[in-house]
Amino acid sequence: MVPRLQRMFVPGAVVLSIVASVAMAQIPLVLRGTIESASSETLAVKLRDGRMTNVKLADDVHVFTLKQASLADLKRGSLVGTTAIGQIDGSQKAVEIYVFPDEPRHEPNVTANTVVGRENEILSYTEGSVLDNEANVLTIKYTYGENKITIPANLRIVMLVPATVADIKAGQYFLVPNGKPESLGTLASTIIVGSNSIDFAM
Repeated sequence: MVPRLQRMFVPGAVVLSIVASVAMAQIPLVLRGTIESASSETLAVKLRDGRMTNVKLADDVHVFTLKQASLADLKRGSLVGTTAIGQIDGSQKAVEIYVFPDEPRHEPNVTANTVVGRENEILSYTEGSVLDNEANVLTIKYTYGENKITIPANLRIVMLVPATVADIKAGQYFLVPNGKPESLGTLASTIIVGSNSIDFAM
């Protein structure tokens, strides 16, 4: 009887394992940290919690650097990426907002979450277009709905400036907002780099 049960459960466990692996592979990753070394295709990076990993750049990777922006740049229809932290009451407070350039038009991604090592904070990253910006609350429309995020007084807002892979250097701080898990690291279709830790609210 036991061997028969084993024959029944083992294939089921294999199927569940495959399904779980596929599901995990579809969840975007948000990576933040410093670039330790860089080549034309692969970066060795140190994450905020101290772990080392690899980031593989997609063939059509979008590379951005940063410049200072303001609340006035958060206009209706503007495409933005927002890093926020959850509050006790269930609301979200923005940590940093990235304003994408109008051209080339960047297609927004679904919300992705990551657990960041420092202080065990849980950050969420959302890309979408601005619906409303008033009363210290930013309303963003994204793929599957809307999201309201509180805007604190000291919020950093930065404009993304199109760059190239040649602009990625060792020693820079980086953000990969929508990485795809792979066996040897993470595949990045978008990467944002900056020379100052303040650029990324590190």
